[in-house]
Amino acid sequence: MFKRKILEKYKPRNVFTPLIIVILSCSSLIIINYLTIKILSASRAYVNGESHYSKGQKDAARHLITYLYTKDPIQWKLFNEELSVPKGDGIARIGLTNNDDINTIENGLRAGRNHEKDLDDMVWLFRHFHAVPFLAKAINEWKKADYLIDQLASIGNEANKKISGNTSKSDDRQKILQRINIITDKLTINQRNFSDALGEGTRLIKTYLLFTNIFFTLMIIGSVSLYYSVMVNRLRRSKQETDDKNRNLIIANKELDKFVYSASHDLRSPISSLKGLIEIVKLEDDLDQIRDYLDLMHQSLDKQDQFIREIIDYSRNKRKKITVASVSLNKVIDEIIAQHLYIKGTNEIAIKKELSVDEVYSDGLRLKIILNNLLSNAIKYTDESKEKKYISIKTYTKGEFYKIEIEDNGIGINNEYHVKIFEMFFVTNNNKKGSGLGLYLVKEAVENLNGSISVNSKMNIGSKFIVTIPKQYEAQL
Repeated sequence: MFKRKILEKYKPRNVFTPLIIVILSCSSLIIINYLTIKILSASRAYVNGESHYSKGQKDAARHLITYLYTKDPIQWKLFNEELSVPKGDGIARIGLTNNDDINTIENGLRAGRNHEKDLDDMVWLFRHFHAVPFLAKAINEWKKADYLIDQLASIGNEANKKISGNTSKSDDRQKILQRINIITDKLTINQRNFSDALGEGTRLIKTYLLFTNIFFTLMIIGSVSLYYSVMVNRLRRSKQETDDKNRNLIIANKELDKFVYSASHDLRSPISSLKGLIEIVKLEDDLDQIRDYLDLMHQSLDKQDQFIREIIDYSRNKRKKITVASVSLNKVIDEIIAQHLYIKGTNEIAIKKELSVDEVYSDGLRLKIILNNLLSNAIKYTDESKEKKYISIKTYTKGEFYKIEIEDNGIGINNEYHVKIFEMFFVTNNNKKGSGLGLYLVKEAVENLNGSISVNSKMNIGSKFIVTIPKQYEAQL
């Protein structure tokens, strides 16, 4: 009983904890992967937007140069159309930085020839992650490029003014061309840095994603393994408990069959004896002989009374759960001795008590069953041939155990019966007074307390029974 309680104390208290971890890990994986995909998608959109930005700027520069030499107004128009692509992205950047109206931002991105389905992701990434190092670096390059785009627009306006006024000279064209090339070279560097920053960020994100997935996957595998282990252990424990219960049921059924047979015999035997003695008494006129017959009747009734008490103890020991409380051994022993004083010859027995331990924490009912049966046997089986009869009762502690010793100088028990005396209804050849149930009850009560009992006995010398009970019950109070 005590071992089972200890095991229950250490078994997992919540089998659903691993499942909760699995659910949380899976949810985290889903959210993290979704956000990662969204970030990578938005980064891809920015890289794609940068290609439109770069192409628009280069085409605008090409049309401007052509316009310088051909003075074709179509080239001026194409210059402005192509330059509107990086200008649109610049408007979107300023709007995102200043947290402007979403329509203004999206119109700027549309002007930058970004795909309609990418606009939400691009706005979301900028607003939520603009302070992240890789994106902050890319935005800074974007800002520098927008400044150069403004310079390119100014150069274009200056060139158009001179061409429109017919004041353009060969030297002016060379200077404007040189300025356009310088700006284009700078923009190329900015655009490359922008793409490199986003590429570095996406590679870093993929690395983090890999490690995150590995971590949560291991969490899921570990939790599932733990849950599986817990369930297998519970199933194994359940199967073990079922097997134990089946074995106990088989033993109980066998004991019940034996109990019913022996109980019916032992209950009827004193009644048959009484009926026989009554018939004899009816025919007897000698008063002394009648008294002898009455003594025999009394013995039969005592035997039946004892047997009924043992049956009651057997039932209570089987049904009642262990109840731990403070028990006074001295008080229990005195009560038992008082109950047996009426038995013939008890007053001739010297009962000695050496109680080093009085108060113990244990089950009072089982202790009474143990002490009552052991003291009852010690009184019942005294050696009438001995002049000095005694019963010695000792209690003490040894390590983590209580010890109870009951010793007598009665008739003793043959060595061959030392193991069998604890079996149900076992009666030795020289034992005509007992039912064979008492020591069985003692052993069962001791085992219920997670203790043990030993016997040392010799014929015509006496017997010593030692009961050992663990102290661990103190921790349950």
